[in-house]
Amino acid sequence: MDNKYINQLIRDDKLKLSVDKSKTFGFKLGDKWVGKDKVVISGPCSIESKDMILNWSRELKDVGVDAVRAGAYKPCTYPIRKEVNGWKEGMREEGLSALIDVQTQNRVPVVSEIMDASQINEFSMEAINVIQVGTRNFQNYTLLDALGKLDKPILLKRGTWGTLDEILGACERILEGGNDKLAICLRGVVGAPSYRHIFPSIRWVPDLMMIPALKKFTNIPIIYDPSHSTGYRDFVVPISKAAMAAGADGLIVECHPNPPKSISDADQAIGIEELKEIMEYVNG
Repeated sequence: MDNKYINQLIRDDKLKLSVDKSKTFGFKLGDKWVGKDKVVISGPCSIESKDMILNWSRELKDVGVDAVRAGAYKPCTYPIRKEVNGWKEGMREEGLSALIDVQTQNRVPVVSEIMDASQINEFSMEAINVIQVGTRNFQNYTLLDALGKLDKPILLKRGTWGTLDEILGACERILEGGNDKLAICLRGVVGAPSYRHIFPSIRWVPDLMMIPALKKFTNIPIIYDPSHSTGYRDFVVPISKAAMAAGADGLIVECHPNPPKSISDADQAIGIEELKEIMEYVNG
């Protein structure tokens, strides 16, 4: 697409690899290829116990998800000062150990979020199939540069403030290191929704137009996060469908065995029946 602003970034050699429309990006996820096949990644916001994630990932696999997402580390907006059954902003190393069992025992791919470049070795293990970069690390250039040197799939989540060119710039840093196993994760952005006084848990505005806008300039696959676009479980299913209709290559959805009891992000977690509806739409 001819665009004055993007073309200037290309001429200035600021964008090159991410906007190469002759190149195919993506990665293998189980039996599918992210970028060619539609995929659904789902699981709890955070690992709450080893038994929970083992049992729940088995149910998710039976429903047909392509990978299980679960945070071993769970950064929170405000510090968590009290530990709950071993959970304090995640199960941390114990959570990573549980994910090894999820992958080896249940034979389902695993997606989990990295916090810092110092954790590269931890997250390079085979049991973590896809490393997710969280929204707060969207422009952590030390981390992005380090991930670019890995031969491992990366799911780069948009920052809540990220513009189209900043998304491409963040991708550029990973691609510059030689790692083209990359997908972009879009989520809600900062805004002032006019319905927030009615639905207080809604903090973000879904930016569905970013899906076709990005696809004008890049072939990097786009995974949409309806959970962090709405913050309210009743809206997750319709926004999931809207994202797929807008051209997303897949979804990453928070799903919990008992959504209201989720330790983190309970308001936006859906149950298994809602997930089945999403799966039917994506695969239908």
